[in-house]
Amino acid sequence: MNILSKISSIFSYTTNPIDYKKELMGGFANFMAISYIIAVNPLILNANGQGFPLNPTISATVLTICIMTAFAGLVIRLPFVIAPGMGLNAMIIYTFAIHQKLSIPITLGVIFWSSIILIIFSVTNLRQKVIDAIPEVIQIALSVGIGLFLIMVGLKNAQIIVSNPNTLLVINKLNLSSILCLLGFIFAAILFIKHKTYSMLLPIIVITILSIIFHITTLPSNILTMPDFSLFAQVDIWHSLSLSVLPSILSLFLVMFFDATSSAIGLLTQINHDCNDLKKIYYKKSLFSDGLGSVVSSILGSSPTAIFVESSVAIHNGARTGLASIVTALLCVPFLFLSPLISIIPPIATSPILMLVGMLMANNYKKLHIHAFEDFIAVVLTAIMIPLCFSITAGAVFGIISYTILKILLGKTKEINVGLIIVAICCSFWFVIY
Repeated sequence: MNILSKISSIFSYTTNPIDYKKELMGGFANFMAISYIIAVNPLILNANGQGFPLNPTISATVLTICIMTAFAGLVIRLPFVIAPGMGLNAMIIYTFAIHQKLSIPITLGVIFWSSIILIIFSVTNLRQKVIDAIPEVIQIALSVGIGLFLIMVGLKNAQIIVSNPNTLLVINKLNLSSILCLLGFIFAAILFIKHKTYSMLLPIIVITILSIIFHITTLPSNILTMPDFSLFAQVDIWHSLSLSVLPSILSLFLVMFFDATSSAIGLLTQINHDCNDLKKIYYKKSLFSDGLGSVVSSILGSSPTAIFVESSVAIHNGARTGLASIVTALLCVPFLFLSPLISIIPPIATSPILMLVGMLMANNYKKLHIHAFEDFIAVVLTAIMIPLCFSITAGAVFGIISYTILKILLGKTKEINVGLIIVAICCSFWFVIY
């Protein structure tokens, strides 16, 4: 066996020859598509100083991407990027850490146990049973609700909307910061519509530079520094199993589960493999890797991971093996030493990306096919309670319970199953222990 055959056997389950140029270009394209996460995820988790400490979170974010994307390259053997997920990070900080006032170790424990459950469900047939139990309209509504939540968080972080005792929220007076934020959003939207791989990254860089020029933010004295791993192994595994935290674990698991499932299915359909057995291998390993990534991130001190749908950029560039993932992981390594540079990025630079990602998630409403008004009620409650309560858990609870109760009272019991009833009963305890 020659060296090329050995490389092929490491990064691919097929015997097809590797096009190294396409793999390298695909890996670089994936890096450009997901590099904004290196900046945005730590800033979301920091929440302007209310959440996770910034520098350790930057180090944890980058190391998580490097480890798990390389793992994806060697285990899934497809050009997938595994990184802290958008929407999941907002849920972690705004729902658990700020709204429910869970400590950072307990919050990391919630991530840990949700990920363990995800791994168990990924390696057994329980995965399909859960998918069958939760109505598809509720799954889609959760995605839409998280999207609306991200939009509101972006507008709030940029101070475009502010709190008001009479109306809850009100639009703020126009100022230089809000103008730059809106310009950043328009810029990002145009680049995304034109299918530019740097549509999420370039607006952050441009708005940050403009913020420095207009003295909204200042440059650090040092650009390079050693990684800060002070959040490493801070996860509180045992105290996070308390009864009051259990709904948080279950709600995070549900969001992670459906996010992982839909991402894996969506990406795998873009790769034309005739062998169904091979597709099953890819699917199972993708879901397992997603769950393992969140276990790793909880230990390192970051939010749950997800297989990024932006990985389709590499696929569209012709990459078909895990070699592209190795390239992406290596390109992320230098950012372990650039935390001072990342820390100067102001909220007005990341808020446009939050808003755009939120709109992309909310765009899933097009997948809804509602024929019964009770389904519509459950969908609206799911989607609207997430931003109104600043809690993704609240949306899931209201949606699942309302759907189940209405179906039972209307005599449409054939449209639900025992699994959904059990989940709804579990959700009802949230009102007691919340």
